[in-house]
Amino acid sequence: MTIGIVGAGALGTLFADALGKVARVETLRRGGDPTRLSAARIVLVAVKTYDTVAALRPLRDVLATGAAIASLQNGLLQVGHIETALGPGRTILLAPTTEGATRHADGTVRRGGFGLTTVGTPAGSAGTDLGDALADLFRAAGLAAAVADPIEPHLWAKLVVNAAINPVTALAGRTNAHVLDHAPASVRAALLAREAAAVAAAAGVALPYADPVERVLDVARATASNRSSMLQDLDRGRPTEIEAINGEIVRLGRSLGVPTPENERALDEVRRAAGA
Repeated sequence: MTIGIVGAGALGTLFADALGKVARVETLRRGGDPTRLSAARIVLVAVKTYDTVAALRPLRDVLATGAAIASLQNGLLQVGHIETALGPGRTILLAPTTEGATRHADGTVRRGGFGLTTVGTPAGSAGTDLGDALADLFRAAGLAAAVADPIEPHLWAKLVVNAAINPVTALAGRTNAHVLDHAPASVRAALLAREAAAVAAAAGVALPYADPVERVLDVARATASNRSSMLQDLDRGRPTEIEAINGEIVRLGRSLGVPTPENERALDEVRRAAGA
């Protein structure tokens, strides 16, 4: 099976390196030839949320009929972005992951802890057996994987964790261990997680864990040496995904009548840090 990967950032490279041991992998980098992915049975999307449409649009008339698009991305809006880029009727899989990777100045990518990738079909989409096939491939490549239906609680599960860890570590300029080792950071991460979990509950989503704060701490322990993607973006002067993470929680909180003052503060602080 040929696997395509859109995006050559730290996460995309981590998955490309792992999957390359068990399958043929073709990576599409910015400005690359989209026909490289014409034979791909599954295409993993590992670009930033704000780059999704631009990165996928060149594949609109290239991908084979029946090829599945599997998003490893953050946030809740992947399906809409994919359909905007490729049109309706595509087979879509969502694969929220807690794998962490850091790209160093010399270009090398280091795994920043071992996570879990959960694969599933978004609500309202036609079923496919490719979710099981993709999870099996991940496991064969040494990546922990599971299949879930519905997948939406797992998207929210990742969003809650990202909302707590990413802005706290990015603003501090520290690895994920900062959430464990620095009391004020731990308190702030807990506030962010509880607000995000309250929005999920108001949206009718049952998170796949009982305590969002304990889940944040568990992920921070497992990825203690990782520099969060938001921190890496600030380090390199690139746009962050703060809008897709804390910004989405703020937006949904307002629409559902759930106060999110700590997420609003984090949103404003990261915007300022990024020069937005």
